[in-house]
Amino acid sequence: MVVAGAGERWGRALVQVAGFVFYLLAVQAVLTAGVGVGVFAESRKASDLALPAVSLLLAVSYVLVGYHLRRQRLWARNFAFAFAAFSLFAFPIGTGVGLVIVLCVAFANRAGVFPGMRRRVAREEYPLIRFEPELVPEQAG
Repeated sequence: MVVAGAGERWGRALVQVAGFVFYLLAVQAVLTAGVGVGVFAESRKASDLALPAVSLLLAVSYVLVGYHLRRQRLWARNFAFAFAAFSLFAFPIGTGVGLVIVLCVAFANRAGVFPGMRRRVAREEYPLIRFEPELVPEQAG
């Protein structure tokens, strides 16, 4: 049984918080899609369907990222950073949400919550290759 350190426990808790923030963003995107459907119902123009369509796509992506972020998936961490970077430009609320996500995910990453990018390979599989000859005194025959 492996006991996690205090930093790793905090990192796991912060990843859970960041995943929950993504769930809240999905709810906001669904509400935005509902507003877009209301606008379409009144205008009956096909161009007004762009808002609900994009909002529903964002809602699905927020749910997927939130779900897999809470399970410490490496790809979800990368998408969380990307979504947070875009939301930093949505001043003032988006900036706050983006900062919370970046700080939570960055601290969890530093605490070692997410898996490494590459598998560790045993040293026996790749023997040490020396490119310089060993300096050995010449022996006369």
